[in-house]
Amino acid sequence: MPIIKSIYWNQNSDDTLVYLFPFKDVTTGSVLTVNDSQEAYFYKNGSLCDKFGPGRHVLSSANIPILNKILNIPSGGESTFKASVWFVSKLEKRNLLWGAGGLRVIDPYFQIPIKMSSRGQYGIRIKDGGLFLLKFVGTQAIISMDLIYDQFRVDVIEAVKIAIARYMKENDVNINELGTEYRSLSKVIGTELQHTFDTYGVELLNFNIEDISFDENDKGYQTVMDGIAEQAKLKKLGVNYIQQKQIDIAQTLAGNQGAGTFMGAGIGMGIGQQMGQAFGQMMSNSPIAPQPAAPALPSFYVAQNGQTTGPFSLDIIRNMIHNGDIIQSTYVYRLGGNAWTNAIQEPEIAQIFTGTVPPPPTPAPAC
Repeated sequence: MPIIKSIYWNQNSDDTLVYLFPFKDVTTGSVLTVNDSQEAYFYKNGSLCDKFGPGRHVLSSANIPILNKILNIPSGGESTFKASVWFVSKLEKRNLLWGAGGLRVIDPYFQIPIKMSSRGQYGIRIKDGGLFLLKFVGTQAIISMDLIYDQFRVDVIEAVKIAIARYMKENDVNINELGTEYRSLSKVIGTELQHTFDTYGVELLNFNIEDISFDENDKGYQTVMDGIAEQAKLKKLGVNYIQQKQIDIAQTLAGNQGAGTFMGAGIGMGIGQQMGQAFGQMMSNSPIAPQPAAPALPSFYVAQNGQTTGPFSLDIIRNMIHNGDIIQSTYVYRLGGNAWTNAIQEPEIAQIFTGTVPPPPTPAPAC
């Protein structure tokens, strides 16, 4: 077995991160050459003896003090010893592609799972070569970027999935707004990934998101997009979801011509009045709200079939009551008033209802 006098690594490929020098018989006095972009590590029986940075190093007990203790090198002469010499590349590796498909994230507002895909680039550099050799390399003689891809692929995908879901929830961002958040989101994911890379002695230089896309045929995606559109419309109108539902229910009940509308629907008059007030507050701000100026005689708007009609004078109201177009639970709004109320709650209209009830028949005289 030849005695090695020169130890070096001609790094011909940027894709190779770690190189194991092929010979183990080393003698004191040998020359170790480490390039600017490299580090060299000496191992004896699996234990780290020493680390060398860039430069030309003559191996001796003077510059490897630990050898005196471990190898018992006699002074004044050369000694051959067995050692594993590992070279670690410190070059930056950028434009590494990553992609994650078939992920599922939960929309924070609607709590619906959505299928998502994402892709981008990242860059790394080995920061702690000793830790990298210990945690990652093992007994493999050469470590290439392909192994890096395989090792970190799951870590990248998991970080992307967790970070996106958390970012959407904490920042109240929906899936329709993610396209404007790539830079901030990339920073969050990069921070998450760095915690994982630290355990391998690897520094994450950058992490970029190039695209986030959703499966438009996914039912969850369609449901969320419909909800976002509806939410945006109501926000523009100044109406929230609950208020809109109150208005919808109130209009439905107002258009029901049955005398038992509220009780038949399982809703007491108290709840009906609350809905009427909420409905009235919304309607008072709408373009069809009554004007401040009111005629000498009271006039009323009437909610019919989900629409606002009128204003009508008391004479017309009386005819509508006779025709069954207005019942006691029908919503009306006094011109110049403050809120929608049931027709029976307006004194002038209540008198009409009282007047339309015929007196009981006179019993026939006994024969």
